[in-house]
Amino acid sequence: MLHPPSATPHTPICWSPKQGSSLHGRAFTPTAAISPPKPSLDETDLLILGFLEDEGRLSTTILAQRTSISAAECTERIQRLERTGYIAGYAAIRNYPDPAARPLTALIKIVQQPGRNGHDLLRSMECVPEITNAELLETDHSIMIRVQVPSHERLEKILAFFKVQSSVLSLEASTTQTLFNYRPMPRSIGN
Repeated sequence: MLHPPSATPHTPICWSPKQGSSLHGRAFTPTAAISPPKPSLDETDLLILGFLEDEGRLSTTILAQRTSISAAECTERIQRLERTGYIAGYAAIRNYPDPAARPLTALIKIVQQPGRNGHDLLRSMECVPEITNAELLETDHSIMIRVQVPSHERLEKILAFFKVQSSVLSLEASTTQTLFNYRPMPRSIGN
């Protein structure tokens, strides 16, 4: 069994996912399961989203001033954006000013056996708390995983864990050097 660095062999970290289960505390719902279409956004909604992307801790009062609406309307719009899924949450962007404290980052590309849809790999990924991102590549239906680990030894354990999965045909891994942790999407209003 694969254990995080702080877990003991007696601490189970794997579980069977259920509808609405979470991956590292985040909601885990396949995109196809998200239902009704979201309402369209107007220019003020886009401004609010842009300001919150740049400065997630802005007060409603300042946000209302910047968008030329009342604080009550601003609060209502933010709540609607949260409710309809345009705002998925708020997060701190961690920085590592001391390079010695910075975790090792790696990309792992997993090529699946033909005919596999990735669901069993998703269940396996729930057992690896160091995964920060996982994406399905449209070109060949491989899965690209980004991990942050404390050491090369931990990375090797994660690779060994995935190598024995029945749905894995092959995998490649490469450590990376972070150029930046966060880069906001360019904001374009009226397009």
